[in-house]
Amino acid sequence: MLRAAWLVGGGRQLVVTAARLPGRRVASFSPLFMAQRLTGSSTSSAAAGSPTATHGAPRKHHNMFTAPPNVGAGRKETEVANPFKSWEHINHTWLILMCLGCLCAGWLAGHFVEVDESKIKPKFSREDVVAAACKQFEFRPDLAATSIRVAFVLAARRAGFPAATVDESCAVVRGLGDIAGVMNYLSNTFHASTEDIASLAAIAGVKYLNGPYETVLEEWRWGRNDTDAAPARNVAKDPNQKTFSIVTVLHSLGGLTEAECVALLACHSVGEFHEDVSGIEGATHVGQRYTLSNRYYQFLLEHEKEFTPLKIERSQDNKELKELPQTLVCTYAKEKVDGKTKKRQCVFNKAEVELLKNRTYRDLILRYAADEEAWRVQFRSAFTKMIDSNFKRLRPYTDPNS
Repeated sequence: MLRAAWLVGGGRQLVVTAARLPGRRVASFSPLFMAQRLTGSSTSSAAAGSPTATHGAPRKHHNMFTAPPNVGAGRKETEVANPFKSWEHINHTWLILMCLGCLCAGWLAGHFVEVDESKIKPKFSREDVVAAACKQFEFRPDLAATSIRVAFVLAARRAGFPAATVDESCAVVRGLGDIAGVMNYLSNTFHASTEDIASLAAIAGVKYLNGPYETVLEEWRWGRNDTDAAPARNVAKDPNQKTFSIVTVLHSLGGLTEAECVALLACHSVGEFHEDVSGIEGATHVGQRYTLSNRYYQFLLEHEKEFTPLKIERSQDNKELKELPQTLVCTYAKEKVDGKTKKRQCVFNKAEVELLKNRTYRDLILRYAADEEAWRVQFRSAFTKMIDSNFKRLRPYTDPNS
């Protein structure tokens, strides 16, 4: 019937007829739906053009998915906003404030929410890393002492000291190419950060050199993060001061006490000098190379009056050094090699010898020279502080295999 009425009757009559049929679902493709669209548009046009219209000008309906002109810089009223992107309807200032609020909430959650750190385990066993490092040192014993130097250099740099010259410290940045290969091997094998590996390799170096490592390994914590950004460097108040004193550098390594600072100096009892680092080749501190002990303090006291200034000449092997060291002193020690007694040049930094002039440091040196166990206790504490220094958050170690 509706189809026939549409064919015979007018459009307006069909609208009235269709309005009287509530509850009837009209398909979008039906003739009735098409008639309603045509009639509605013609009615709107007639009302708009008729001077006798009751409401005057037609009321403008705002599209809910169209952004108002006052929202956002340069927005147009006709620009349709995506309903699935609610941020398009927000003022830029509120958007920035919301982002800052989220960042602050995340930061606060990370610092104040209690987390059971014992449940977080590393992917590697610290004992396995130390064992693997010691195997590398069997082929290159000199790298055991170098691994300790790496730990000191990293700690000094985290504290803001460049560690670039022998005049400041005997542990300098140059000449670390060989140990870098060992670090890369260990890091790739155990999937750990370079900082974690460097600290464990240093512990392995102390172990290999018969030093006091046990407590250091037991108290070792993990979670050191690597970074490519260089830390800010300390600037001396005196513009004429080119280097910092050894004591100043040591005090920055995790708040060491006076006793711990002096105990850590025993690391100079191992290893030797190299021309590409210090300008001299083959010299040692105390005559021995591969034994970390309190012999350093005994040697310092025995030869206190014998040290003389050492002038280093420019050579083919040290030509890459911009400046040759100016603060080294030396003496000679007798050493038996293959049944023969030979003299070996022993080199110290002048600042180390001058520690004997300080009453506090001299008493500690005398104490460590006479009591090795007292030195071992303070060394373990100092070494632990050094490898942990200037890291914001370290996690207690839990064996991943347990």
